[in-house]
Amino acid sequence: MSSLSRQRTRSGRKRRGALTVEFALTVPLAFFLFFSALEFGRMNMVRHSMENAAYEAVRRGLVPNTTDAEVRAAAKTVLDIVSVKNPKIQVANAADEISVTIRANFNDQGWFTPLIFYNKTLSSTLVMSKDKSG
Repeated sequence: MSSLSRQRTRSGRKRRGALTVEFALTVPLAFFLFFSALEFGRMNMVRHSMENAAYEAVRRGLVPNTTDAEVRAAAKTVLDIVSVKNPKIQVANAADEISVTIRANFNDQGWFTPLIFYNKTLSSTLVMSKDKSG
């Protein structure tokens, strides 16, 4: 074996070792960024769905003679579309306004165990005035 081919073999082994170290250092960061992006996307999807559910529930509650159970059912229908699990829906139906608050723990909502939003509670509240002319 010539000295040139021995030198190439040695440098190839050294490079493979460096590649392994680089891979070991960068892959955890790449996975963290990937799963963080998924978690942020899911969190925003759940948050937006909760806002939409509160809006639809309040609209339902503005209809005369609507019960609180019907208001909760309207919110739950919207939340079921994106699989929001264990939401807590509170309805405050006063004479001049209606308020709907929806809360959900993000631990129950993720596609995997949350990295960033662990034990965070998402919340959405909407208050609308009732029509006084009727």
